Amino acid sequence: MAENAPNPNGEAAAQAMTVQVREQDLTTHYTNIFRMSGTHEELFVDFGVNMQHHDQPNTVVLDFSNRMVMSFFTAKKLAVELSKVVNRYEQVYGPLQLDPRQRQIRPNA
Repeated sequence: MAENAPNPNGEAAAQAMTVQVREQDLTTHYTNIFRMSGTHEELFVDFGVNMQHHDQPNTVVLDFSNRMVMSFFTAKKLAVELSKVVNRYEQVYGPLQLDPRQRQIRPNA
């Protein structure tokens, strides 16, 4: 049977596909803050670290160091998957409070 030729049921034949995942250039970065902007075609998400120094209580340094650029299709898929992961986390550990003033410190946190 030729590639993608219809089978007797009129459906296209499935092709076997090999997927290779490469991680040799994978890097890990910590983030506790982000900002977003974009165009009509792409979303820009900048990641960084919100650093408050105890010796300068009235100064906050927002150090942005990484930018991800993605299509809005990819952004929507990411939003769906992030929502699933956060929901599973909250089912196990309880709701996440986004307002830091209302958070309770967990014993093993």
